[in-house]
Amino acid sequence: MTIQESSKAMVWGDFTSNAADYGQRPPYDHRVLSALVGVVRGRFGHVRLAEIGAGTGNLLRSFVEHDISGYAVEPNPAMRSVAHELAPLERRFEWTGGTAEKTELPDGCVNWVILGNAYPFVDTVAMFREAQRILVPGGFLTIAWNVRDFKRDPLQNSIEETVKAMVPDLKRTGSSVAEIMERMDTEGLFRDFLYTEGKHIQAFSPERFVATWKAGCDVPSQVSPVMWDQIIEKTRAMTPNSDEIQTRWLTRTWTLEATQKSTVRRQ
Repeated sequence: MTIQESSKAMVWGDFTSNAADYGQRPPYDHRVLSALVGVVRGRFGHVRLAEIGAGTGNLLRSFVEHDISGYAVEPNPAMRSVAHELAPLERRFEWTGGTAEKTELPDGCVNWVILGNAYPFVDTVAMFREAQRILVPGGFLTIAWNVRDFKRDPLQNSIEETVKAMVPDLKRTGSSVAEIMERMDTEGLFRDFLYTEGKHIQAFSPERFVATWKAGCDVPSQVSPVMWDQIIEKTRAMTPNSDEIQTRWLTRTWTLEATQKSTVRRQ
């Protein structure tokens, strides 16, 4: 992504300033996650999970109906703080400050690794190597996206089109998921295994709905702080003044299977 350093409001991938807003994003589709849990259990009999780039725990909280445990790897202290505030009694996952490229987890400690909406922010070459290192033989890596369903949601689509009109050269990660995934190269460390997709509805209060837009990183990293404020105010003005706003979301996941362990190790 091309970013004009002189005008950006935040550093690409740094969610420190909007961590609280990020915590207001919706859960992932429970049917998709249940299907993937079934796949892992079908092979291993149990689920030992590591989410790398766990953010504010939105994805892990989406597993509330499942008896699974493991690790949440998130380097940003502000994101981890919000995660603990939103789920103060959560004890299934051990939170660590590692990165997707250097998790600091033991070799072969999990049978499933997930990235939720984090793929654009990592060094993919290093991430794939690290994911294979911490997976048991035959383990799974899932790259998951939870994005707005612009095709079926007139309100969110109208806001998106308004933003694009305000920033004509805007590049959006959420609307280019397929293109991003088509360029994926695991260097032979993983093979394709399963694609899943689920469409779901999420109800928001007006305040939380606006927060989901404020939670983004791609737009404020491409525009000035003044322009970003204008975009948020425009979004707020377009938000219905009702107790509950029905919105449509799309969960898409690419699940890969680890190939035979190579001699590649973290540097």
